[in-house]
Amino acid sequence: MHIDLLNPASFVGGHPHDQYDWLRDHAPIYRHKDPSGSDFWAVTRFEDVHYIGRHSEYFSSSPTIMIADPDPEAPSSMGEYKMMLMMDPPEHTAYRKLISREFTQGPANQYGRRIKELAAQIVDAVIDKGECDFIEEVAGEMPSFVIADLMGLPLVDGRELYRLTEVIHSDPSALPPGAAVQAITKMFEYGAGVIKEKRAKPGDDLASKLLAAEVEGRKLADEEFLLFFMLLIDAGGDTTRNLVGTGMYELLQHPEVLDELMADPEGQIAAAREELLRWTSPVIYMRRTVTAPVTMRGVDLAVGDKVVMYYGAANRDRDQFKNPHQLNLARQGQRHIAFGGGHHVCLGQWFARLEIDAIFLEVLRRLKDFQVLEPPQWMPSNFISGITRLPMGFAART
Repeated sequence: MHIDLLNPASFVGGHPHDQYDWLRDHAPIYRHKDPSGSDFWAVTRFEDVHYIGRHSEYFSSSPTIMIADPDPEAPSSMGEYKMMLMMDPPEHTAYRKLISREFTQGPANQYGRRIKELAAQIVDAVIDKGECDFIEEVAGEMPSFVIADLMGLPLVDGRELYRLTEVIHSDPSALPPGAAVQAITKMFEYGAGVIKEKRAKPGDDLASKLLAAEVEGRKLADEEFLLFFMLLIDAGGDTTRNLVGTGMYELLQHPEVLDELMADPEGQIAAAREELLRWTSPVIYMRRTVTAPVTMRGVDLAVGDKVVMYYGAANRDRDQFKNPHQLNLARQGQRHIAFGGGHHVCLGQWFARLEIDAIFLEVLRRLKDFQVLEPPQWMPSNFISGITRLPMGFAART
C-alpha cells in the first residue's frame, strides 16, 4: 500500500480510507516520510488518538498543531504571542477561560432562536432560484453569519472573512503566489479595525468582551487579540461549513439514508448530525510534539518527535464502531472524535450542533428533489476535508 498523507491529492473526494484501513491494521503508529522536513508518526486508531489528545504531559501542542514547523518570519507570527491552539495547560486553561463561558451549552441554546432565524433567511435567499452553489450560498452562510453575529460584525463581513480562511487552509501549490500571505494580512488588517471600533464603542459582543478581559491580571495585547480573532473566525466556520456541505453531498450519494432522514427530520436530525460528523470528519489531523519519552504499541517515541492524530481514521476504527464504513443513522452509543478531545476539544461544538441542525432542518422542510448538477470541487488541503463548490438543483415544497 502506498501511503501519502501529505499530498492534498490524497484527500480529493474525502479521506483516503484505503490508506487509513491499511495503517490501522498494519502500522497504527506509522513513521511517515516528509521530504520537506522531519518525519512524523501517523496515528490512526481511535484509542491512541483519544489517549494522545488527553495527555499533554507527553504530547504538547507547542510549537504548532500543523505538521510543518512554524516559520518565525511568516505573517501569522506574532513574536512571543501564540494562538490558543498552540498552548498547553495551564497557559491554555487561562486563555480558554476568557471565552469558554460564552460557548457552553447553556449560552448556545439561548442563541438557538437566532440561529433558526438565520437558517430561514439563508433558505429564503435561494428557494425561488431552483439551483445554487450549496457550499457558497447555504453551507457556508450559516457559520459565517453566526460568528459575525457573535463578534458584533456585519453579517456580510463574516462571509468575506471565511473566504480568507479557505485560502489560508489551501495547499500553497493550488494558489497564486503570495495568496496565503495576502489572506492572513487582510485578516489581521480587518481585526485591527475591530480593535479600534470596539475600544471606541464597546458592546455586548464577543470581540468587546475579549478586549475587556484580563489574563494573569492584564488585558490582551493587540497581537493576542488578533490571534484570538483569527482562531474564532477560522474555527467558527470550518466544522459546520464542511459538515453541512460534504454531509449533504454524502446524503445524496446514499439516497436510502436521505429518505430515512426526510421521513422524520425532527426525530432523526440529532443522530444524523453525529453520524455525519463521524463520517466526514472535517478536521483531518492535529499534530502534537513529544515532550517526554513514551512507548505506544511497542513503538518508542523520542522527545521532539512529531505525532499526528488522524481523526478520519479514528472515526472509522472497527474496534470502536460496528460496520464503520456504513453510513447508519441508527448508530448509537459510539462516540466519535470529530471535535477532537481533551483540553483542546472544540470550544464551539454546541454552537456547531445547533447550526447544523437548524440549516439541515430548514433545507429538508422547504426543499425537495435534490440533484447534483456538477461534480463537487474539493478543498486542496491535507488539513481540512471539505467541498468548496457544489452546484445543486432542487424544487420548493408546496
